[in-house]
Amino acid sequence: MAAIRWTGRQGVWILLAAGFGLRLALAALMPPGYDEVYYFFYGRHIDLSFYDHPLAVGVWSWLGQRLGPSVLALRLPSVLSYTLSLGLLGQATARWFGPRARLWLLLLGNLCPLVLICGGVLLLPDSPLLLGLALLLWWIAREPQVLPRGPGQMLALAAILALITLSKYHALVVLPALLVWTLVRPDSRRLWLRWTSLGTVLAWALLVSPLWLWNSRWGWVSFLFHSGRTTASGGFNAEGSLLFLLSQLGLLFPTIGILLLAVLWPWRRAGAMASAPAQLLRCLAWPQLVLFVLLAGRMQVMTSWLVPAWWISLPLAAAWLAQRPWGLPAGSRGLRRSALITAVVVPPLLLFGGVQMRWGVLERWLPTASDPSAQLMAPADLQRALRRDPRIWQALQQADVIASFRYEMPGFLALALGNSDRVAYTTLSDDPRGFAFWPTPTRASGRGVLFAPVEPGLPLVRRSFPAPIGALQPLGEVVVERNGQPAVRLEFASFERQAGPYPWPYGNR
Repeated sequence: MAAIRWTGRQGVWILLAAGFGLRLALAALMPPGYDEVYYFFYGRHIDLSFYDHPLAVGVWSWLGQRLGPSVLALRLPSVLSYTLSLGLLGQATARWFGPRARLWLLLLGNLCPLVLICGGVLLLPDSPLLLGLALLLWWIAREPQVLPRGPGQMLALAAILALITLSKYHALVVLPALLVWTLVRPDSRRLWLRWTSLGTVLAWALLVSPLWLWNSRWGWVSFLFHSGRTTASGGFNAEGSLLFLLSQLGLLFPTIGILLLAVLWPWRRAGAMASAPAQLLRCLAWPQLVLFVLLAGRMQVMTSWLVPAWWISLPLAAAWLAQRPWGLPAGSRGLRRSALITAVVVPPLLLFGGVQMRWGVLERWLPTASDPSAQLMAPADLQRALRRDPRIWQALQQADVIASFRYEMPGFLALALGNSDRVAYTTLSDDPRGFAFWPTPTRASGRGVLFAPVEPGLPLVRRSFPAPIGALQPLGEVVVERNGQPAVRLEFASFERQAGPYPWPYGNR
């Protein structure tokens, strides 16, 4: 690691293949997460947009379900697209900072836990977003003025910007930052007078019309949901911001996290770190970093929200590493040691983490009851638990509606049963998210099953549910095990579904 002697092409293919293999293994090992089982239904109910996110993650989910019924198949579009994203980002890095920087970029992209898991293993909106950002940086590396000079370039740039917009609402931060960059650079500012620049804006607006059309149909509910989250808290807590930033550095792996933050810091720069590409990368990354760190002092900020900022900063870190005097015996000893530790520790650590999540091999030191990852139910384990209770199994096979009062739960059952193409899944609560927009049976009669994790002292039959849910009849409980240890206890009840629509908590239809 201290001295990379591969030729450029050999090194690129070796690193891309090694990273793909690592992420494929993690995708096969890790049980599905709460967000993933929810996004599973995006692929089942593909639409112009969704309550939580724009279209792209639904397309990734749809593609994964075309590849097979397993969790690995569901994740495969993310695994593949990250490899493409890393290759494109590597090409941009090579143009800006040289071939050695590209090899470092690929190493960092394969070793940064938070980025590679959110963007290249799990089914999350970050996967198409990172692809869009990689395409954008690849474009700018070839067209430093950013704006197009002809009709073909106009359509290509509009498509790239549309992919970013249709992936995640981070576009509301990234695209204004890019606009500012083009306005402050004289070579780009002059191109705004060309018709192709206005044409790019119009083509982008047309390509992202699914987002506008869906939201206009539903009263802009998605934008209201996200804006409401930022104003839910009444005050600012600096400790929350600090803890969020420290947690990010840990999840990036400390050596990588400190490096990424250091290359973004606007101290005095020289050489490649002061070049126009370096300034552009900081211009795109800093607004995200400042925004979400500040929001962490007011509200709960999700772990993945800074992933795009770290992704944009990877070429900067690679450029800095490529400039280091690795061949000298003195002066870089600590850096070589840090690089070696990172390369040796991170892949086994990630794989062991996947094994622990799947089989709980640390039971002696981390009991299943104390391990939060044990709540993530592998489909095979859940199906095995359901089959042990014939009454519950039969009720599930006969149901035309399966519901829970937690929106993140139905997907686990859908993956275990493999029947989401003939059974309607829904959520009965004040926060059903996308389930409120997906079709459910409204005919006069039918059978349903309601389930949820067991809450001591508050069984399902003592909860109240509005029509069309009829009287609940308890079916019993099942215990989902992980490696022979009880992990999750689920409660089931049946009901006769009455006629009428399901509750609608989002104002007027």
